[in-house]
Amino acid sequence: MSATRFHLTRRALLAGTGAAAAAAFVPKRVFAQSGKTSVKFSLNLPRNGTNSPFIYALEKGYFAAEGIEITAMDPASGADALQRAATNTYDVSFADLTSLAEFYATFPDSVPLAVFNIYKITPAAIVSWKANKIEKPADLIGKTVGGPLTDNAYKLFPVFFKANGLDPAAVKFNNVDLRLRESQLMRREVDAVTGFDSTVWINLKKLGVKREDVSIMLYAEHGLDFYSNSVVVSRKFLKDNEAAIPGLCRAVCKGWQDAMKNPKAVTDALVKADALVNPEIEQDRLQWVLDNQVKTTEGRAIGLGAVEPGRLQRTIATIAQAYSLPKVAPVEAIWSGKYLPPLELRKVA
Repeated sequence: MSATRFHLTRRALLAGTGAAAAAAFVPKRVFAQSGKTSVKFSLNLPRNGTNSPFIYALEKGYFAAEGIEITAMDPASGADALQRAATNTYDVSFADLTSLAEFYATFPDSVPLAVFNIYKITPAAIVSWKANKIEKPADLIGKTVGGPLTDNAYKLFPVFFKANGLDPAAVKFNNVDLRLRESQLMRREVDAVTGFDSTVWINLKKLGVKREDVSIMLYAEHGLDFYSNSVVVSRKFLKDNEAAIPGLCRAVCKGWQDAMKNPKAVTDALVKADALVNPEIEQDRLQWVLDNQVKTTEGRAIGLGAVEPGRLQRTIATIAQAYSLPKVAPVEAIWSGKYLPPLELRKVA
């Protein structure tokens, strides 16, 4: 298998600035008010349950109360959210923390900084039909797997396989558009697909699939004890508006705390932002993320937002070894916990 890792050439890094700026039209009603810090916020995916707490926090005025004027809160696709922050076309993104370790090896001066972790466990997974009997990594040898190039689970697949003493080349990949992944599995064109569990499974459920017919093999249960999606800030924003980051983190924290208390209210805000979403499906997706990626043992111990530096350093080392990276990022190059609210505000019940 020739998995395409996350690459952003210096030309793309510079050219992407103009392209993304042109793509993100800002309505007049959200121009920053005097005295407010203007923030362009990139979501991780199309508006759905995985990012609805940010949309809710915006609707409730949590960002505004911290002196932050959100001038855009736009959907992205997988690694695009990281690229947006890396090219300084967006100030803040909801992106995969592990991707920063690889990005640092090539662009140490422009790698975004993670300031608030949400997913304590990576949702990266292999999803297959239970009838295919793919129950452990070795069962994928000789199989055909569908994976979008922008998908973090696809990008992490070589790390996942090597962590289990297996050769990624032993698996054939069908690269497919992110929007067609589940339909490809439904048509049995592949034996399995890569993706985040909350994305693939809930999308299949939307198509009428029963949970007992699906197998979900989590990378986290097979050697990859990784963190995942976090709020990251661009280097330009860090330089120009560092004083706004604690308020940003407080607003984000309030949105996710409310999600744990009242997922329906958060989903209602999502529906107001995008009338095309299915509220039942997206509330299920939000609840899945809360139950599986947020309310973990570690989450209850250290609270929303924080990471355990030793665990993060082990993650970085694993990625560096698997990809033979020329530089190994120190934790402080991609993560800072100094902007977090106090633990009493971040507790996970």
